[in-house]
Amino acid sequence: MANAELERGSQVRRVLLLTLGLNVVVAGAKVAYGFAADSLSIRADGFHSLTDASNNLVGLVGAYFGSRPADEGHPYGHEKVEILAAGVVGLSLLGMAYEVLNGAFTRLRFPEQAPELDALAFVVLGLTLLVNVFVASYERRMGERLNSPFLISDALHTRSDVLVTLGVLVTTILVKLGYPGLDTFAALAIAGFIAWAGVGVLRSNLGYLADARAVDTTVVERVVLSVPGVASTHKIRTRGSPGAIHIDLHIQIARHLNTVEGHAVAHWVSDAIKGAVPGVRDVLVHTEPAAPGQPFNPIPAGEPRRG
Repeated sequence: MANAELERGSQVRRVLLLTLGLNVVVAGAKVAYGFAADSLSIRADGFHSLTDASNNLVGLVGAYFGSRPADEGHPYGHEKVEILAAGVVGLSLLGMAYEVLNGAFTRLRFPEQAPELDALAFVVLGLTLLVNVFVASYERRMGERLNSPFLISDALHTRSDVLVTLGVLVTTILVKLGYPGLDTFAALAIAGFIAWAGVGVLRSNLGYLADARAVDTTVVERVVLSVPGVASTHKIRTRGSPGAIHIDLHIQIARHLNTVEGHAVAHWVSDAIKGAVPGVRDVLVHTEPAAPGQPFNPIPAGEPRRG
């Protein structure tokens, strides 16, 4: 299990190193053009894109420490370090929403500050936009594959950066068409979306930190009740993050089973849950005798006893 966590952490870091490089290229292109063309809006958008790179650095630290195996001081592992790093992304999204909102109100007061972009600016923004779309999609896909809360959260941040860049393009087009006022409403909508994404990121990751329920208990119950020797189950509790879920529960087993057989049933329950519920790392089963006459799933003849 320790080796699997180290390998997962290594894969997450490789994804972050790739996206870090792409984010630096995107930010560098915007900043360079902003200075060359004396465009404050693109220059500011470039410096804003550096927040994606800084988030990648935070993620690299979180993935490194979060993938360390359990030890005597941290018997449940270090996964919450990565969740803390993902929380930083949520705060960054709220900061981004504030920037967009502030820019919208500034544009209301000073409409003459709307950007004037030439053809090359559209090329620069278009290419960097495509890179960001790829980064957001790639991070989301790898985050789901590796069960990484940070990659999934950072993908939302990059997708929000796409919206900011689109906002700059829309602003310019609306100004050229003679409708500068519509840009403000577009910016307000974008700010609202980004803020909503930031709150969602914080809510999900704070749920992991607060040991919120990680799996629907009815799913666990259905799996457990199909295991031979089990009569019923209760006190099902689940917690953890994707890929690192911990479950503990009580089961009632047939009264005639001895200690060795009861231990075997507990192992069957644990194996059944891990096989049916993705991301389960540990299952703690407490066995109790079923009530007299309570029905239970029959144990197949010749089933090996497990000590």
